[in-house]
Amino acid sequence: MEKIVEIGLKETLLRDLENIAIRYGITKERWIKEAIIKALRSEKARAKIMKIVSEDYIEGEIEFEDMTELIGIENAKKIRAVAEGAKRSIEDASHA
Repeated sequence: MEKIVEIGLKETLLRDLENIAIRYGITKERWIKEAIIKALRSEKARAKIMKIVSEDYIEGEIEFEDMTELIGIENAKKIRAVAEGAKRSIEDASHA
């Protein structure tokens, strides 16, 4: 079931959108819909990649440097911090 979504665009963006749609021979609504679908699929794929890479790093299957190449330095630093925190918690619990 499809539902209607209403968005507001500045006139300049609307003109650009109309020009792009004409260039591709589709309606501007179709172009927007396809762009949204593509963005959502890309986000889902990115989330899956992040999950796999973080699990591989935590399990020691990949190095930090490899992780940075796959998901970027900022994401890699966050995952490393979480992994190190979890490791310290486990070590602290085993020494208690």
